[in-house]
Amino acid sequence: MIAKGQTIIQIMDKFAPKQLALADDSIGLQLGTLNKPVSQVLIALDVTPEVVAEAIQMKAELIIAHHAIMYRPIKHLRLDFPAGKLYEALIKNDIAVYIAHTNLDVAEGGVNDILAALLELEHVGILQEVLPDQGIGRVGRLPEQQLLSELVNTVKIAFEIPAIRLVGNPNHMIRKVAILGGSGRDYVKAAIFAGADVLITGDIDYHTAHDAIAAGLNIIDAGHNIEKLLKPVIARMLQEKLLKMGYETKVNPSEVNTEPFQFM
Repeated sequence: MIAKGQTIIQIMDKFAPKQLALADDSIGLQLGTLNKPVSQVLIALDVTPEVVAEAIQMKAELIIAHHAIMYRPIKHLRLDFPAGKLYEALIKNDIAVYIAHTNLDVAEGGVNDILAALLELEHVGILQEVLPDQGIGRVGRLPEQQLLSELVNTVKIAFEIPAIRLVGNPNHMIRKVAILGGSGRDYVKAAIFAGADVLITGDIDYHTAHDAIAAGLNIIDAGHNIEKLLKPVIARMLQEKLLKMGYETKVNPSEVNTEPFQFM
């Protein structure tokens, strides 16, 4: 028995309810229809031409991604532009695209819990509350304190990345860690208020880095692409729930590397 698109998304919505999303976030069904049987699902971080080609090759009818393909209203749909070509390929191959973004960040077991677990953080709590007992980012303690320089190596290994940007003193001792997938610019004050020794995140701008230094907060900018680590976890969760319901639909984590930066 093959699951319909609506059934698959009901599972996702129960895991990461839409009401957890931050205001004006682009989530939900962005392209296509869910009113169809879905034999193959692809879990992705970004929807790029390479990811779409991957979906076409495996004959996936549904892509569930973290980052939206439509951030703002579309003024035209020109097929000679990159975005138009992407939409054309998805429509011609009847591939629906569903987005779970900040609701998946906030959700229990979502992006930030995945990152915290990979660092083996203990006594994990919420960095900044969004709803009662629900919030974005996590704060926890390392099993043992370590030098910031040592934590950098731990992060590289745990998050499967070749390099990081560091703000702070490599010789500082670290025990309490704040972590947030995506841009951490708006959560530096929350990390300071939580008493964190370091904020691990992706995308920190120049002036925010200076503000953090002045406040005595270390930052590990591990890059936005660390959110890729959601792919196998969400694929496994969704696959297990579908199997328990008696469905034969296959759920696959994307194997495409969508990191736009090269490290030289």
